Amino acid sequence: MNVAGLFCTALIVIAAPSTVTLPSAAPRPLACLTRHYPVTATVQDNVWHLVLPNGKRVPFDDQKPKSVEEKLDSPDVQDAFEQRYTPGPIVPVTTQNHDPGRIRITPLLDAVYGHPPAATDIVTVDFMGARLRVHRSIRGPLQNVQVALRAAKAKQPSLSKWLRNFSGAYNPRRIAGTERTSAHAYGIALDLDAKLGDYWRWRAGWRNRMPQAVVDAFEGAGFIWGGRWFHHDTMHFEYRPELLDSDCW
Repeated sequence: MNVAGLFCTALIVIAAPSTVTLPSAAPRPLACLTRHYPVTATVQDNVWHLVLPNGKRVPFDDQKPKSVEEKLDSPDVQDAFEQRYTPGPIVPVTTQNHDPGRIRITPLLDAVYGHPPAATDIVTVDFMGARLRVHRSIRGPLQNVQVALRAAKAKQPSLSKWLRNFSGAYNPRRIAGTERTSAHAYGIALDLDAKLGDYWRWRAGWRNRMPQAVVDAFEGAGFIWGGRWFHHDTMHFEYRPELLDSDCW
């Protein structure tokens, strides 16, 4: 081979693209979401994505540095699982911005529950003697909460005062003070009596009066509790079963 031929060969070797090794399995949070919602996980441009029922995609990691507010406004999947939600005994939350579950993947909730939900998806349920409007998909989980609460009340009658009045279920609104969609707008959240609740906008410092047995009943059925947040909202329960699945972390 002449010198020119060798030079050309060298150029070809240098220009050849390197082999890219794609991840062999989806990250645990992505795999978890596919168990709890009608979504899939796929790799695009060597990045794992959550594929929603409407065809939209949310990256697992968008590689963007973000402030806390930016994560709340436009999270990737990794942001939503950054802080582990831990059920169990009630403990004060004193760590700044420790709010597991407060980051919501809004495109996922939009695609799964509808924004707004279809009229036929909002149903009226009987819950602890009240009539509440919720998304039909949480009718079963709420029934499980009711069974647990009734058993708890039988042992601890004083729980009744927490379950006489409810301050909100389905409500097409934004989160107070923000442009973000409230979980209530999907019909997947329930507020107990606000007069017995504590909220971070009402007073500085974490405070709670919600009984352990009430929290246990909701968490046992897939609902997270706003009392686990530094930005506490102790009347608030929200159906997010993936955050209570230990295999998701």
